[in-house]
Amino acid sequence: MKTFEYDILFFQVKKQKDYDAMRSALNERGAEGWEVITAEAGDYGYTTFLKRESLATKVASE
Repeated sequence: MKTFEYDILFFQVKKQKDYDAMRSALNERGAEGWEVITAEAGDYGYTTFLKRESLATKVASE
């Protein structure tokens, strides 16, 4: 059975360059196998929820 691990990231966004930093951070996480489940906009920025398959699951299936 697949298992997952989760992470939550917050990005303060005030200027256009903040979106570039957000994109860069999410691309780095994506390269590590993380996938954005959802992102929520708030008064001060965005909260993103990520998941990836647990490394223990991958090792057990090999």
